[in-house]
Amino acid sequence: MTFLIAAKLFHIASAILFIGCVYFRNFILPRARTALTSVQFEAMESALSPRTRMMGKLNTTILLLSGLFLAYTYFEPSNVLLHVKMTFGLIVIAMFLCAPLIMHRFTGDAKRKIKTVYHHAMFALMVGIVILSQTMFAF
Repeated sequence: MTFLIAAKLFHIASAILFIGCVYFRNFILPRARTALTSVQFEAMESALSPRTRMMGKLNTTILLLSGLFLAYTYFEPSNVLLHVKMTFGLIVIAMFLCAPLIMHRFTGDAKRKIKTVYHHAMFALMVGIVILSQTMFAF
């Protein structure tokens, strides 16, 4: 197996994991909020957050490094879709890394609303990245 194939596999696997985590955060966890009391939900969220954050940092590192290698390998100045995809990816990673700096400033309902908007924006960008990745070499 060549290094290029390994980089592609690592990149795809880490992207799937990252998108799956954000999907879970957007569409599964809010349903749990309705089934649990607010104290139970906050306890569950507090228990999940440190581990998912640690795994997320490792996964994001793999995603970023493999993405940078693939961007270097496939870089073409005329491929506008690749540039847009890379920009979206860097925005998503910046949002992930900056989330703790932003979220600690809010409490209560405001924090929950900000988190919802934040995660929906990340998910939308990631769907855009997937669409771009499937179309950028088609033209």
